Amino acid sequence: MELSEVIKRRRSVRKFKNIEISPDIINDLLESASLAPETDVNSYYFGVINDNNIKNKLAKATLWAEWIAEAPVIFVCCVDISFDIGDQSDDNYGVVGNKLRYNDEIVNYLREHKDRKVCKTLLHSTPVYIAAQHIILTAGSHNLRGCLVDYMDIEKINKILDLPDHITCQVLVPIGYSDETPKKKGKYNKKERVFYNKWVK
Repeated sequence: MELSEVIKRRRSVRKFKNIEISPDIINDLLESASLAPETDVNSYYFGVINDNNIKNKLAKATLWAEWIAEAPVIFVCCVDISFDIGDQSDDNYGVVGNKLRYNDEIVNYLREHKDRKVCKTLLHSTPVYIAAQHIILTAGSHNLRGCLVDYMDIEKINKILDLPDHITCQVLVPIGYSDETPKKKGKYNKKERVFYNKWVK
């Protein structure tokens, strides 16, 4: 299936058929996730959860997403949070870049806050979403569907999965054969949603 067709067909699904996903397809999804770009200071790790007991525990640690327990497989996208912006000098690229992106007050707060794991989890939260999207798109090429789930009790999930202290879950990706027909996405109005060079009022 062409990538453009996969993207067009990509819809979030929350109901799944009780059909197992073959090991070959799971390996294909993991391979696509491993091709996502990583940052200079962390690496990604992926859990493949198909044990019903563990899936149920993960589901209960989410916000209104207990339906994930019905997915044949839940991919757990994790990140290495060893890098701590609080240990870096003022001229460190990450310190300077985040101050430029946000502001001094926010970054200084995150550098000085006592709960280092929470701050590191927050600062390392974004890049692994690229890997999660790779999983979703590759699943689509196999006629599978899924959804990104990130409103959850991260610390509880870390404990459920026995993750080491320097690794944290960032997003769950339940995957399966769809048992629902999602609504079609509305027509994208380029005139209203795209601008060139400068915003035109």
